[in-house]
Amino acid sequence: DVFDIYAICACCKVESKNEGKKNEVFNNYTFRGLGNKGVLPWKCNSLDMKYFCAVTTYVNESKYEKLKYKRCKYLNKETVDNVNDMPNSKKLQNVVVMGRTSWESIPKKFKPLSNRINVILSRTLKKEDFDEDVYIINKVEDLIVLLGKLNYYKCFIIGGSVVYQEFLEKKLIKKIYFTRINSTYECDVFFPEINENEYQIISVSDVYTSNNTTLD
Repeated sequence: DVFDIYAICACCKVESKNEGKKNEVFNNYTFRGLGNKGVLPWKCNSLDMKYFCAVTTYVNESKYEKLKYKRCKYLNKETVDNVNDMPNSKKLQNVVVMGRTSWESIPKKFKPLSNRINVILSRTLKKEDFDEDVYIINKVEDLIVLLGKLNYYKCFIIGGSVVYQEFLEKKLIKKIYFTRINSTYECDVFFPEINENEYQIISVSDVYTSNNTTLD
């Protein structure tokens, strides 16, 4: 909770292996489809993209001082080092963390994701492999070290499957923003199964229609 790490994802329907099983979340389908052959299984959904951007760029300056105090107290520091040397670094931003494949799936014109501190988790890539202004970390623990040195509002894990899995296994994710794309697509990458003893549904949005599909 100290570092305010969240996950955000959109998943489509995948036919359940447990035919006939019903529960509050899945209702005979698991919404776990993340990708297929390195891209989204569905055509880019404009409403979902707007929601993703809104959530991952929103900051509340008035609440930040309380967050900073909490983090500094945990780290036994008087203030945050703020090693952020990226463009617009004086502006309070959120952190977005992604794996190499997720980074490569972003169209070049959108790299790095604007008004956010971009962090790539990769065990093979180095900073010199990138022209863009990004941070490179090699393991989950490196992110905790980096967050302890940054002024930021919230941190969002944005994919892919392996990255979600690592953070879930280490119980570092405070909340999951989960968009359900209510259509079935062929997928080869999936969101990890969620332990319903660890995560509870706290709110469900209305159902919206965008790009000929419904989502919530």
